[in-house]
Amino acid sequence: MLFASPELGQLLNTFVNWGFMMALLFNLVSYSEVSYRARSPLWLCLTINLSYLATSVIDVTYIYPFWATADLLTLAALFVVQKKREQIPALYYCAVGLALNASLHLTMYLDIDVLNNYDPWWLWTLYSVGINLNDALMIIALVVNRDFLGLCRAGRLLKTVFQRQAQG
Repeated sequence: MLFASPELGQLLNTFVNWGFMMALLFNLVSYSEVSYRARSPLWLCLTINLSYLATSVIDVTYIYPFWATADLLTLAALFVVQKKREQIPALYYCAVGLALNASLHLTMYLDIDVLNNYDPWWLWTLYSVGINLNDALMIIALVVNRDFLGLCRAGRLLKTVFQRQAQG
């Protein structure tokens, strides 16, 4: 529906799942290096892999709220998994990506299932590009585990600004 053909959508889904599996494999190998273990996103990769694989095989009537719920549950699971571990850039990139994906899923649900809009418009394009871009950025973040877009730096800056405003 949002792609030129259903096969293209399935192909992109398969590619994203493959990307997360490759990130998991990379982190499994990297985890064998003892000095890397404390900052390893291995458990994040495993959590996201399980979520994405589970949601790709389950067939439901209202797919968008299902995906949004799965993304929000995965987001909560990521923070539970990382609770006693060092907070790493991959966690924040995946948290932002999953939150954006959940909001895009919910807007598509509102547009298609609630408002009964079946005419393509810019939101559908934003959804198609946004979901895949977020997934690609999460895969990259899980592999490099660096603040490559400055997201963590921007978060620290905002935190500082808000703290200064609250103090005076």
